[in-house]
Amino acid sequence: MNITPHLGIGDLLVVKWKEISNMLEIKQININLNLLKKHSGNYENKLRFTSELIAFLFPYCQVHLSEGPCDFQIFDHYSLNQTYIYNHINHNIVNFDNKYTDYIIFHTKCRDDQVINKYNEILPSLNAFLDNFKTTKTILILGEKFIGYNHETQHVKPISLYDNFSRLKNNNNVIDLTLMVLTDGNENFDSFLHDIELINKATCNVTFGIGGPYNLCKAFSERNVSFMPFHNLSPYKNIIYEMMNANNSLTENIEELNARINYFCGLRPEPDPNPSHQ
Repeated sequence: MNITPHLGIGDLLVVKWKEISNMLEIKQININLNLLKKHSGNYENKLRFTSELIAFLFPYCQVHLSEGPCDFQIFDHYSLNQTYIYNHINHNIVNFDNKYTDYIIFHTKCRDDQVINKYNEILPSLNAFLDNFKTTKTILILGEKFIGYNHETQHVKPISLYDNFSRLKNNNNVIDLTLMVLTDGNENFDSFLHDIELINKATCNVTFGIGGPYNLCKAFSERNVSFMPFHNLSPYKNIIYEMMNANNSLTENIEELNARINYFCGLRPEPDPNPSHQ
């Protein structure tokens, strides 16, 4: 199979999931340079990061530079029944020393295409939760402090919850591992690989909305809390539900968010495993 996919982290992980789920043989991946030039703010960094990410996820594939067009839609009719792919990567590459133990991760980036403005409705209750949340585990904050400027961010308007997460310091030991901006990829790919190891070894990962952090955590951890209060309005709800059927981590409100985090922290019984959309 020769493909020219979309090039976001989440997009490439979907390609990997569908490859594994359907036992496909992808032999060549084309990087659409026109797509990168249009959508990135730092073209050179985005090209380098994308090339390294493809080599990491698909080490057996040839990588060609192309002018497009993308054919991502060819994957629409393939099923997705496996999201956890940590065991399908080269562990020698991500074998970094992890000095943290007994921790949970809050991921700063929040993306929810076409309904991101609705998060204003739940921010007061989310902030109240963050003000009062208390755990004996260390909390790592991962992601970006600020959302950078490029074509994609202007279109989908993701937000960073970094300032909101400062409220966690009220009652917890919080370690800030964020970078300033990650919009066009991590400038140091080893740093990205280290984040994957952190994600894998965390007691749980807490993500907000869809996109890169959500997909990364589904790919590299089996202990996730995915806060998606507006999933039923998402233009990507079908693939969200497909991913949840493979490994359900959906929480729709603050009470479910709190219950699932506490379950992973050993403080509550397992929540209802059946997603509410079924």
